Amino acid sequence: MGAWADIRFPTYQEAAMNCTEEFIAKMKQKDIVINFVQAWRNDTLEESYARLDKPTRLHAYSVSKSVTSIGVGLAVQEGLLRLDDPVLRFYPEYDPAELAPNLRRMTVRDLLMMGCGSKDKMFFWNDAQRLQCRDWQDYFLRNAFPYEPGTRFEYNNFNSYMCSCIVERAAGCTLKDYMTPRFFDKLGIGNPDWLTCPMGHSAGANGLFLSIDEMSRIGQFLLHDGCWNGEQLLDPAYLHEAEKNQYPVNAPKHGYGYFFWTNPDDESYRADGMYGQYIVVVPKSKAVVTVQALDSKKFFDDVWSELVVPFLNKG
Repeated sequence: MGAWADIRFPTYQEAAMNCTEEFIAKMKQKDIVINFVQAWRNDTLEESYARLDKPTRLHAYSVSKSVTSIGVGLAVQEGLLRLDDPVLRFYPEYDPAELAPNLRRMTVRDLLMMGCGSKDKMFFWNDAQRLQCRDWQDYFLRNAFPYEPGTRFEYNNFNSYMCSCIVERAAGCTLKDYMTPRFFDKLGIGNPDWLTCPMGHSAGANGLFLSIDEMSRIGQFLLHDGCWNGEQLLDPAYLHEAEKNQYPVNAPKHGYGYFFWTNPDDESYRADGMYGQYIVVVPKSKAVVTVQALDSKKFFDDVWSELVVPFLNKG
């Protein structure tokens, strides 16, 4: 794609907003608060909406997981780790005999698939135990893991957190610091804001703050198979695996890749964050739709049917 700086951003008032306006009106009827929407096609911003005066960095929640996946891909590309590396390769201070048998078989790929083999979500974010436990890596590594890794989908924030910590152990710096010159700076996401755990490791699963423009830049990066301003930042082969369903059986609704969800058409995918943060990438239509909202309801089905599909079908 051409330089992002060369792409003209219409003002929010100038951009044609037919589909977006209809979507916003329908969401208001459901009392769903939408902060920002951008709909891109062929590297052009065709529609937009802004409830706030200007784009501001908001918590992207689990969109952070998809960015963590990009970070893992960069580390693989640089030979720092492999997807089939055992998790315990990065924790030589632990005696495998003292840990769960399934943990000994767990790989980086299993983490990326939300397939660590845990029986539940453990603790994270709003759980009271999070306020008491300081060493989250040790907490994870000493869990039971009753299921064979890679065979059972269980949405668990620790999968992404551990990927962040593994990249840190392989690279010698936090995930945020590792990705800053290789990804954030390249996309013009200056001084990225990413929350840390009590031990100072990038949260990985959440905690990344992004503006709607920055979310759209990430979407364009994904749409162009890891290429930005003519520079191939990430191996397309990794992204092609990351964005497709990794579960031939026992898949979640519509499927799950490497911290990306597949969409109802089974041809596109998205980064998906709590309270309505979405980066929807539709390669076939060369389209990216980004949303920032603030609502406790899970309403991606509305985003897909009332915004993305009408936008793709427009003229």
